[in-house]
Amino acid sequence: MADQSIQDFPFFTIEGPPRERGISYGRQAARRIHKSEEIYVRAMERRGFQWQEVKRLAAEFAPAIARLDSRFMAEIEGIAEGAGVDLETVIVVNARSEIFNGRAPGDREAARAAQDAMPAEGCTSALALGKATRSGHLLQGQNWDFNAECVHSAIVLKVVPESGPQILTFVEAGGLARSGLNTAGIAVTANNLECEQDFDRTGMPLSMIRRRILEADTFAEAIGAVTAAERAVSNNMTVSQVHGDEAINLETTPDEVFALWPDDRGLFAHANHFQSPAAQVKVRDTSKASRTPCTLYRDRRVMAVLAARAGDLTVDDFKTALADTFATPHAVCRPPVEGRNGHVSSTVATVVFDPVAGLIHARPAPYSPDTAFTVYALNADAQDRIGQVAAAQ
Repeated sequence: MADQSIQDFPFFTIEGPPRERGISYGRQAARRIHKSEEIYVRAMERRGFQWQEVKRLAAEFAPAIARLDSRFMAEIEGIAEGAGVDLETVIVVNARSEIFNGRAPGDREAARAAQDAMPAEGCTSALALGKATRSGHLLQGQNWDFNAECVHSAIVLKVVPESGPQILTFVEAGGLARSGLNTAGIAVTANNLECEQDFDRTGMPLSMIRRRILEADTFAEAIGAVTAAERAVSNNMTVSQVHGDEAINLETTPDEVFALWPDDRGLFAHANHFQSPAAQVKVRDTSKASRTPCTLYRDRRVMAVLAARAGDLTVDDFKTALADTFATPHAVCRPPVEGRNGHVSSTVATVVFDPVAGLIHARPAPYSPDTAFTVYALNADAQDRIGQVAAAQ
């Protein structure tokens, strides 16, 4: 049975210049940001890493963030101030992969060990172009697999900047962005990838890359947010543009970007291994054989459900595909399971996007019969209507 304390993800709105947005974010989401800190403290200490040492690594990473984008550093500083936590805590939430990737030879072994101390970050994502859906709307979604406790630290955040598109993102409290959509019709989902290049690097945190995608007005700018970034770790990002019904999948390493596209039916799915033929030749995939072997079938399971409904797909079909339990607990929808490093991981959330309508459907702990989807709207009037319907049920 599910933990009865599991609740819908809180919804917060922030606006204005970066530091003001950050302070507002920190104040509104303070309880969940403190929960994020608790999760990372326990995760590190469980494997023998003191939080003070983790904070030291985060402090050393701060100048790199400021150099790469001072706006984001100002927002992160504001989040810390508003929530009443150390700056280093918010940096860890935004840059855990980059902090623990071993930037200096002396830190390499400790960084590898710290990275191994975190739960394997899985995720399964999928997309259908408009020609594959009943509404003609591009649809996109994913499961986020990570520390099971993050069901208590994730939020849905609306960002109203001084200029540029407004953003709706599902994210860990304190993070700049994870997956989401914007008012320019851009959407992004993301999956973990790992390769031999992922250590001894400094680069832009994935949360910043994803925020830049969601700040983009055009498809080209969204792609460029990935391809032009100074990257420290590997990752997979599916970027879409509803105006023109276009999408691209970018398998990234610190050195290269490999592109994939939806098939002739307009469908695409991805798990946690490199699919690009070029990447399979050039890159040594370090996750699929040991850390997440279920990646080799999760994307196929999702694609089979979507393919059977191609041409008439709905949001509910995405929810069904992402709820697949084949080979549980190592399934598309993963119940809490303790890994060899002592961490309990699960599918923290299922999120499905209708970017044309500006909607995110999000369900915490989707493995549980005691949870349900909540719909979050980028348009304030639509959110009010959704709230009224929910209250009447």
